[in-house]
Amino acid sequence: MAFGANIEADLELLNMGGSMAAYATDRKTNQIPFWPMVFKNTWLFFLGSDDFPRDAKVLAAKDLNAALEDGWPGFDIAERIPLPEIARAHELAEHPMRTGRLS
Repeated sequence: MAFGANIEADLELLNMGGSMAAYATDRKTNQIPFWPMVFKNTWLFFLGSDDFPRDAKVLAAKDLNAALEDGWPGFDIAERIPLPEIARAHELAEHPMRTGRLS
């Protein structure tokens, strides 16, 4: 998740004992909603994908391929946006009109 932009919505959807992994944020400094996270026994991980070991990246790619081979349709794509419209893609990422990823 993008921590600052999504923490409230993610925490609302999180089950008791669930975990969240943050890979980015939209703010230099973030507030952590401590008590709501404590009451849900939340696990919070901060991930920097550039720092993942090569073996972990290879294993993740193999797992994704296996899921696709088993029939997983992949992520929902809300809209495919050409590169010249990158500013619009950023706007939609910040203010989504529907569920799904932008590609």
